[in-house]
Amino acid sequence: MENKELTLPGISGPMDKEGNVNLANVSDTEVTNTYRPIANQLNEKDVNSILNYGAEIQNTIAKQSDTFLSNVRVQQGGEVGVLINDLLAELNYIDVDELNKNAFQRFMSKVPLLKKLVIDVKQLFQKYDKITANVDRISNKVKAGMINSIKDNTSLQTMFDGNVELIKEMEKYIVAGQLRFTELSEELAQMEANASQYQDYEISDKRTFINRLDKRLADMKVVRFILLQSLAQIRVVQNNNTSLAEKAQSILTTTMPVWKNQLTLAVALQRQRQNIEVQRKVSETTNTILQKNAEMLKTNSIEVARENENTIVSLETLKMTTKSLIDTLTEVKQIHEQGTQTRRELDAGLQSLEAELKKGVIS
Repeated sequence: MENKELTLPGISGPMDKEGNVNLANVSDTEVTNTYRPIANQLNEKDVNSILNYGAEIQNTIAKQSDTFLSNVRVQQGGEVGVLINDLLAELNYIDVDELNKNAFQRFMSKVPLLKKLVIDVKQLFQKYDKITANVDRISNKVKAGMINSIKDNTSLQTMFDGNVELIKEMEKYIVAGQLRFTELSEELAQMEANASQYQDYEISDKRTFINRLDKRLADMKVVRFILLQSLAQIRVVQNNNTSLAEKAQSILTTTMPVWKNQLTLAVALQRQRQNIEVQRKVSETTNTILQKNAEMLKTNSIEVARENENTIVSLETLKMTTKSLIDTLTEVKQIHEQGTQTRRELDAGLQSLEAELKKGVIS
């Protein structure tokens, strides 16, 4: 990430983006009103002054992080992506082609009786009722996760704003510490130049104090840089949360209604298909009865004709009846095949749309 993305509004002039301090950019007024009171906390006679220097800011950082972790429901927010994948898996599990074909195949190969057909179809729809219940359950969790992601973003923004203020405070301490470091370094140079006027321990103590202060300032610069990094990291997390929330919303408000609508249509078509199968079975049974009756009628008619030379039903009538039945069955079969072709085209279209949807979701 480029440094310009880490630029903070209102950062004071003495410190650049890399953490380098240029005291030439500090005015006398700023020294007196802002930096001198902070620099005075560095007392050579207090061995703990360097240890405590800026400690309050670091404690604030720790408290802010603890508060954020306690308020943000990481597990719930983090589950949104997993829940979306689970939801898409459930939607993908719906095989409309199975609704259109399996019942007929079972009817032809495994279901010799009408009662058995009705039982198997009931079991088939129980399976899809279960999937629909799973979809609704996961959808509710996705909604909750989406809400939590939005709430997390609010907490993250609070943390972002707090870090900006902490960076500004940290920079004040760094500039003030650098100011004090420069002053002490100049004092040390004078003492070393006039070593005979000072005790050896005085020079050594000042040199040690300066070294400790230099390390402390280096540590504070590291903390400042970590805070700067956290700003970019927070934005990344916020953008991810927003993307997940938008993806979840799209699925819940667009994909789900369309999916349920198409599933309902597929189920309705399947039930209609089963009614047609029942009607066909009844027609076949009726035709069989008519054919057997026709044969019996023919036999009886011949016997009767032998007795009285008159038939009850003429052969031409039977031929016309048979032809009419055959024509009817042929037309019904054609209608059935056309309906099957139409539904398969619908299946192909749905599969293509589903593939496009998956591609869009993944990308």
